[in-house]
Amino acid sequence: MKIMYKNKTYIVLLLLGLAALAQSCNKWLDVQPSTQTTEEKQFSSEQGYKDALIGIYQKMAQLNSYGKELTYGCLDVLAQIYQNKANANTDTYGQMARYNYTDATVKATLSSLWSTQYSTIAQANYLLKDVDADKGLFSGINYQLVKGEALAARALLHFDLLRLFASAPAASAEVDDKAIPYMLAFAVNPGKALNRSEVLGLVEKDLKEAESLLQVYPDIDQIKDNASNTSLEVFTMFRQNRLNVWAVRALLARVYLYQGNKAEALKYAKAVIDSQKFEFVNGNTNSVSAASATSNAIFSTEHIFSIYKSNLKDISDRYFKTEAGAAENEDLFTTLTNLNSWYEVSVAGHAIDIRGPQASSSRWNQFNANTVYNTKYYVGNNVTNVNQKLVPVIKLSEMYYIAAEASETIDQALIYLNKVRAARLIPALSTSSVNTTTLLETELFKEYRKDFYAEGQLWFYYKRKNYSTLQNTVGGTMDNTKYVFPLPDNEIEFGLN
Repeated sequence: MKIMYKNKTYIVLLLLGLAALAQSCNKWLDVQPSTQTTEEKQFSSEQGYKDALIGIYQKMAQLNSYGKELTYGCLDVLAQIYQNKANANTDTYGQMARYNYTDATVKATLSSLWSTQYSTIAQANYLLKDVDADKGLFSGINYQLVKGEALAARALLHFDLLRLFASAPAASAEVDDKAIPYMLAFAVNPGKALNRSEVLGLVEKDLKEAESLLQVYPDIDQIKDNASNTSLEVFTMFRQNRLNVWAVRALLARVYLYQGNKAEALKYAKAVIDSQKFEFVNGNTNSVSAASATSNAIFSTEHIFSIYKSNLKDISDRYFKTEAGAAENEDLFTTLTNLNSWYEVSVAGHAIDIRGPQASSSRWNQFNANTVYNTKYYVGNNVTNVNQKLVPVIKLSEMYYIAAEASETIDQALIYLNKVRAARLIPALSTSSVNTTTLLETELFKEYRKDFYAEGQLWFYYKRKNYSTLQNTVGGTMDNTKYVFPLPDNEIEFGLN
């Protein structure tokens, strides 16, 4: 990652033209990048800051970030949910599924992931550099929104880099071994790496400051209701595609659970749940047909924060085989046998699970018994439906799972877990069948696998819990040599040596 500067005028790739394109949801979300602009010009107005913030989100939507690898791509390959990993010799994902981090193409993928995240962090820091001094440029609460979202983005990006490139607390006690750098200022190099506790402390600090700033605007407008909105006031709209205050609190719940601080994890998960700003889809009425203008196969009402991916149709056609013509060796599919097992279709009352392959409105395309594709990212020709261009990063169900895991009693945990199960139309669990923490963890694991298919969260669950064996694996017994990504060969560029 190189960020060029010259004669105190920093040069950065930023996004212009938001105001001119603010006539509709798609136009707002599809702002196109300019070439380069000087710092003086970019940050001479409130609009320049807004454009720079949207640029951060667009970088997060790139393929080597949350637009693919950190959601349905690399992370779910590592979690062994796809069958395409059988092609070990010729396919990058085949090598990745075997945790062959020395393979040239795998190394390139992980290096690109690292550099993209730090480049996005640098852009957030570029925005933050003078935002306090320029506070007078902003109207209303826009200063709080811009700064708060930039801080939240910086925290999210660092936290996920930590979860990928450092060991989890469950796998190693806190030591002085360095993890990753935490960039607090715009610079060419991030500087020296910090240990895990130091990084988590800075993540928490950024998120708490972001929460304090963003709480001035707690409102959430559902993205599903904005497809044809023509309002010119877009900055306080589309909050599910922005790091809103509830997304920050959800991230705090995620961070505290990772740290083992269950009391704080439960507190923040409950704050999001009790806000009633997000709701589970109605499994009896929700449409998953891409031909429908109201199709919502991605369950957008449950998104606390999601990425808008304007070319998701191309991605879905290429990897999930929703249209003809994609290269077979890139397909991301599984088998009907695995799906029937994962969604427990033979268990009484489970075959109608709205997430599973036997649901009446199924989100699965069964090419044959050995090749079944997920269609939650299916776009089809109904390109105006913004619900069909979203990649979830934080969902409501995760808050219930965190609350269940952090609860003091099994009775309380099952209340949270059963809320999700009821929304998915499957039977409630009782303390007569789930009466130990081990059994509760088993049920939580099954829920993570069911709810986050093609979303990347199962890998983080496996690693956080330090599972030694993954189901359906071709990668052997797990340990930190597999759970921890190796630092890129050019790590010296980031001041790590």
